[in-house]
Amino acid sequence: MGAKQSNLHWYVLAQDWNGCKRRLQKTNGAEAKSVNEHGDLPLHYACYNGLAPPDIILALLNAYPEAVRQENRLGRYPLELAMINYQIDDPYREEVLSLLRWYRPSSGDAADLNGLLPGIFSNKPPKQMYSPSALCVVCMEVPSTVAMIPCGHICFCMNCVSTAASCGKCPVDRCQIEGLYQLQEKQIITTHQSMVS
Repeated sequence: MGAKQSNLHWYVLAQDWNGCKRRLQKTNGAEAKSVNEHGDLPLHYACYNGLAPPDIILALLNAYPEAVRQENRLGRYPLELAMINYQIDDPYREEVLSLLRWYRPSSGDAADLNGLLPGIFSNKPPKQMYSPSALCVVCMEVPSTVAMIPCGHICFCMNCVSTAASCGKCPVDRCQIEGLYQLQEKQIITTHQSMVS
């Protein structure tokens, strides 16, 4: 690797996780934005080695939230690198993939789901929608109004979706969630009436 790397790049390469935290603190997160000659941010490096613990991934994301949507010169995003490099049986894999897939900087209002998850909700519904339960599968109190994309299972209410979908998989068929769709009032009535008939 080249000389244009920041100290934070080197700490990630060395897998010195405590050093990474100290460096982020010392530079007030500024080095999380540093790019080497290959277009790699420290977050890319953390995903390349497939060994960075979730708290390091989160610290890098908190320091530079835009890193999750930045590709390197090879056209690779951090999520793609993590999917390739974290082994299937790695205990960190699901949490790291979930962080990279769903992380958005906090708006300060925990109730503002769209502020916390911009870009995840689609205006276009899945091709087909299925309602395994009229009630949210998490709280079992509120009607389910959120469909998973691409599978179309309507499983969650808006109150539970941020925590329930954080694993990145549909609870019914375990497919990877690529997005979410909030049903409109007419769709909710039609979907839940079809379950009764």
